[in-house]
Amino acid sequence: MTKVEINPGACGFLVTVIASKMGPRGADIAIQTECEQVNEMASMITHLTVQDMLGFPFGEDIVYQAAKKVIRHASCPVPCGIIKATEAELGLAVKQNAFIHFIEG
Repeated sequence: MTKVEINPGACGFLVTVIASKMGPRGADIAIQTECEQVNEMASMITHLTVQDMLGFPFGEDIVYQAAKKVIRHASCPVPCGIIKATEAELGLAVKQNAFIHFIEG
């Protein structure tokens, strides 16, 4: 099981993504949040496979296509976090934190 927490910033809706490996090439996805948009997207992507995420031009995979239907803020980091959690769970990426930091000055 791989669990990630995503703090999208100003909206204040924290998101927890849990990816649980099911077979060699797929994972069940559970998402916990108070964000209605992310919850609607979550209902569309309860299981992801390697084929669902890799080999597509950016934004054309299943996760971003689901996000495109319901997420109304282009800078929402949740779709990326879902993919990162799933890739890590399936051994396609290392479990490494990613950040966006604003630098004053």
